Amino acid sequence: MIQADMAILSVQSQLVDGALGNSAAGFILARLGHEVWPLPSILLSHNPALGQAGGGPIDAGLLMSVIDGLASRGRFAQCSLVMSGYLGDAPCATIVLDAVARAKAAHPDCWFLCDPVMGDHGRAYVSQALIDAFRARLVPQADIVTPNPFELGVLTGRVARDRREAFAALDALGRRCAVVTGFSGADTPRAKLDILMVAEGQRFRVGVARHEAAISGAGDAFAAFFAASLLDHRQRMAFSAAAAMALGFAAAASDALIGATVARSVEQLAILESQAVWGADLNFVAAQQCRLK
Repeated sequence: MIQADMAILSVQSQLVDGALGNSAAGFILARLGHEVWPLPSILLSHNPALGQAGGGPIDAGLLMSVIDGLASRGRFAQCSLVMSGYLGDAPCATIVLDAVARAKAAHPDCWFLCDPVMGDHGRAYVSQALIDAFRARLVPQADIVTPNPFELGVLTGRVARDRREAFAALDALGRRCAVVTGFSGADTPRAKLDILMVAEGQRFRVGVARHEAAISGAGDAFAAFFAASLLDHRQRMAFSAAAAMALGFAAAASDALIGATVARSVEQLAILESQAVWGADLNFVAAQQCRLK
């Protein structure tokens, strides 16, 4: 399904070499039929996890001028989703919220998906000012939020030890839709990870294979898979049903992508190599994967 008349503004990191942020999400969204407006919060030569990277944050004034340019042409009327990922530091939060306000004013059905990229594995890698911006400004205005377990704990002040506590933390965010990826609790099978979602008060769970390898960019890819599928289904069913379909598809697509990456023993997400799987029949894959909690 081609959605060229409705665009996605994606504000996150950009790599020259590799698959993080928009360098992962941009291709996924376009491959699944959506027009993408990639706005880099930071431009880097490669994934910093692989060694010292060149580049740095994009000037906030330059980013705002891009937003102004889109607005001057009336383009926000064609914006169906604003999504944010890694923002670098607090000034970029203002850019995102300005874009969200303009998009929703021009297109009231536009959604804001916030992936609150702050850290992982018990460690924050952004400034306290940006963490505060996520807590006080970005997440409270998001329609959809997709934290990992560490970020969910930072946002709610809770450590979720099992699915019940994780669902309670997602409820506490108070968003229309909240998803936690890569969750492992006392009731998660040893060889699996849970992806848990609360959508308009309904709870959903999908299990995916656990891989020991740490794969950078998996969360960026998941958010893109989820966003693309949710937008595809929004006109055909109620929001919670569309979110359940999107959860199933994003879990299956992410599982295929990570499996292909592990099988090839490569340093970057194997997005191109696995597209024949995740770029296939959205409805069939989603219907097979989603489970109501």
